[in-house]
Amino acid sequence: MATFPEMADREIEDIVSAAGVAFRKWRHVPVVERCGLLRSMADQLKSRRREVAEIMATEMGKPVSQGMAEADKCALLCSWYADHAAAMLKPERRESSARESYVYYESQGIILGIMPWNFPFWQVFRFIVPALTGGNGALLKHASNVPRCAVAIEEIVRASGYPDGLFRTLFPTHDQVTALISSPLVRGVSLTGSNTAGSSVAAIAGKNLKKVVMELGGSDPFIVFPDASLEKAVEAALFSRFQNCGQSCIAAKRLIIHADIYEVFRERLIDKVLSLKTGDPLDNSTDVGPMVNGTAADELERQLNLTLRAGAKLLCGGRDPDAGPAVFLPSVVDQVPVAAPLSCEEVFGPIVPLFTFESVAEAVKMANDTPFGLGAAVWTSDEPLALDVAGQIDTGTVAINGFVKSEPGLPFGGVKESGFGRELAAEGLREFMNIKTINIF
Repeated sequence: MATFPEMADREIEDIVSAAGVAFRKWRHVPVVERCGLLRSMADQLKSRRREVAEIMATEMGKPVSQGMAEADKCALLCSWYADHAAAMLKPERRESSARESYVYYESQGIILGIMPWNFPFWQVFRFIVPALTGGNGALLKHASNVPRCAVAIEEIVRASGYPDGLFRTLFPTHDQVTALISSPLVRGVSLTGSNTAGSSVAAIAGKNLKKVVMELGGSDPFIVFPDASLEKAVEAALFSRFQNCGQSCIAAKRLIIHADIYEVFRERLIDKVLSLKTGDPLDNSTDVGPMVNGTAADELERQLNLTLRAGAKLLCGGRDPDAGPAVFLPSVVDQVPVAAPLSCEEVFGPIVPLFTFESVAEAVKMANDTPFGLGAAVWTSDEPLALDVAGQIDTGTVAINGFVKSEPGLPFGGVKESGFGRELAAEGLREFMNIKTINIF
């Protein structure tokens, strides 16, 4: 469809230099004026929602209905910060031993975003909206398989009225990314991706004493107690696991169901899974599109086959070689051993493994038996029990009688191998700010 050559060293150097010039002017623009541009950006996203959804569909396979919802969510993010950023960046008076003490939130410089393909607009906007609104500049190194998404994002930012050069998309080599992180003009790095990529980037950033925020992988548990609303829990599990073809860090990746309701839950889930329409992502009626590429489907098939050899049972779905190399039907797997890949590895595709438990302690142990700690869901009508279980799960977010999702007004991020730092809300806005204390004695 298109070719995007890697940039020469000099071109990247010129872009970084221009971003530095733009930043030095932008940091003095009042935050109220910055928020006004956010409203323009929300309008741009709304007006181009079908267009950008089709770009996502053709580049990484997201169904257009879900792509338009992603564009709408980015617009909501812009509007939320437009309404709240000025108050969150206002200097705060604090009690101290001085006559007066104030905390100021000041911009720092250029923030480099290294972003993934699975939510190619949302993940970028939740990085650039706080960065730009805080008075910083921003550079984007997007995933190599979504370059048209990256270009479209730059067009939207420019059309919204932001200064030339303040935000740019880059097409660098791995060595050039290392040089970017090392640049004195780059003050921080925001990365969303795998724990392997996070470890590599964190090492480079640490060597150069750069602030980093990392949202990495997940293997989120979805725990259902006997007194839960069964129908609602099944619907939530279905959406959480299979949206975006299961290619989501915060998907419900391990369904942990109480033994008393296990068989009923399993049968209702299978009925719902079989009703999902898998097919062309450009078709408005498609529920599950193809995976991002054949290589990803190969990896998912490897995880499934090894798990089946370990004793698990495939109840529905599986790979459909006749439909195309990237097509994987929504799948449910039963009797999964805890040491099998579908249990102990991150599963990035449309497969849901089922597990049973009998006691609260057993459910919590299973939930925490993972190197990841991004999100979790707990379903029960007993709210004290839900809060107790939520407090015991080692994770960044817990949804009670719902599923894990990110939204503008709540901080989002994980622990353990799921990363560190927070995006969104006031916490995300301030991650790349200089939090300066001024004392008057």
